[in-house]
Amino acid sequence: MRRWLWYVFLGLALYLMFLVATAPAGWVSWALARTSRGEVNIARPSGTVWRGRGILAVRVASALPRSVGSVRWEFNPLWLFLGRLRVHTAIDGSGANLQADIDLGYHRIALSDLNASFPAQLLSSFYSPAGLFGPAGQFHVDSKRFAVRNGTLSGRVAIEWQRAASSLSSVRPLGDYRLYLEGHGRSVALRLQTLSGSLGISGTGQWEPATGTGNFNGMARPNANSAALEPVLRMFGPTRGNGMRTFDWQWNTGPLAMDYTLFPPMEFAVRSRGYAWRTAVVGDDQVHG
Repeated sequence: MRRWLWYVFLGLALYLMFLVATAPAGWVSWALARTSRGEVNIARPSGTVWRGRGILAVRVASALPRSVGSVRWEFNPLWLFLGRLRVHTAIDGSGANLQADIDLGYHRIALSDLNASFPAQLLSSFYSPAGLFGPAGQFHVDSKRFAVRNGTLSGRVAIEWQRAASSLSSVRPLGDYRLYLEGHGRSVALRLQTLSGSLGISGTGQWEPATGTGNFNGMARPNANSAALEPVLRMFGPTRGNGMRTFDWQWNTGPLAMDYTLFPPMEFAVRSRGYAWRTAVVGDDQVHG
């Protein structure tokens, strides 16, 4: 009798392992939609939970979902024995591509080996105010590692805007720019530099995700084509001589809450509530809303 019970338990265990190993990719789609509150979805999922693909769609505000492109993912189940979940993901579509490793654990999330590229025009599709200045060019995003652990940020992300251009200026391109985001405890340090081009912009700032507040102090000046760049330079305030402008930007995106646990149950959510923007020109009383 005991031998039969052993065979029954062994059979059930093997069947359970089979179900887990062949769990459909639709489970990932369901979990992603649930944890993102319907803002991120995977359409037409195929494969399994551990290795699958589909069409990634993102809903911005109350607009209809927008397709980002095809997405592929691959989990390494061995990390589950260490209480962690690691997934390699890749996105391709609309001239954009992304590859990254995502590591989820107890009160921690980390991005590593992030490499992404997308056309600047894509910004207008997901952030409508960007359409006001008609961005063009190509964005590249790289990060060896960026992590959040118990609300503490660490690591660095580099964003390059190559052959940057705007519908506000006939000068094309305006230049090449690089923005660094560095995690320092509860805040993110910002540093912008001009790599080359007619329009020089540089500055430093800080953003605190927990409160949503941020500030950026910088300088803009023409390196060439001063007259043609004037419409763009006016956006930074009155001239300080030789076309140079100094500016102080402040904003409030609302608190960015990152709540996640892995066991039990697995849940990850990023939420931002409220948005406010204010631009104050240094040495001037003008305030733009």
